[in-house]
Amino acid sequence: MFFLFPVFSSRQVPMQVRLGLSGLISFIIFRVEPAPHLTGGAFELIAGGSAQVLIGVIVGFVASLLFTGIQFAGELIDIQIGFAIANVINPQTQQNITIIGELQLTLATLVYLATNSHYFLIQGVAGSFNLLPLPYINLDPSVAGNLALFFGQSFLIVFKIAAPVVVALFLTNVALAFMARVAPQMNVFIIGLPIQVSVGLTMMAISLPLLGSVGPEVFSDVSGQIDQVLRGLKPP
Repeated sequence: MFFLFPVFSSRQVPMQVRLGLSGLISFIIFRVEPAPHLTGGAFELIAGGSAQVLIGVIVGFVASLLFTGIQFAGELIDIQIGFAIANVINPQTQQNITIIGELQLTLATLVYLATNSHYFLIQGVAGSFNLLPLPYINLDPSVAGNLALFFGQSFLIVFKIAAPVVVALFLTNVALAFMARVAPQMNVFIIGLPIQVSVGLTMMAISLPLLGSVGPEVFSDVSGQIDQVLRGLKPP
């Protein structure tokens, strides 16, 4: 889980820190949770360990969907403004990302840490052993449906974040199109670029505070999504 969780999975967090934190929390949980009684030998141990790895991958994927959606929303804004041609390196994933996409992701991470939302994920790791006792899981078909639903919800967040800027730029382009029809001698391409940049940055500055007010509520929904996925993995 800690290799896929937001913030913890960042390349800026040293591998030793992630391994140490995973080992520390595992040790604490080991001292609290009852150990399973395995009687099938090495095969049962491998099967149980593989089940726990699969839980970590699924839960980490669900937790990372939100940040992926926020980053994609910033990239949509970049495309509309015209900043998509300039890319920067995301220090968390070491991948190319647009400028506003990186800004949105950084602000979301700061809000995530400032509201202590990462504590819910750590609590979810410990709580998963009560909801999903060791060592086996049940791959219910509802899990795939829930993952598809959460993936769709992440796209809904994309449109909510990008909508103010995208709609404003769309109306700006419509107005420029009318201007081009009314005054054909005017070079709309030269005039339109600074207007698009000004409108886009202004609308983004107006809508950015919404991330601070809506972010905690959105981040808290991730815990419910993880809980719903774990219940689908619970053996009958």
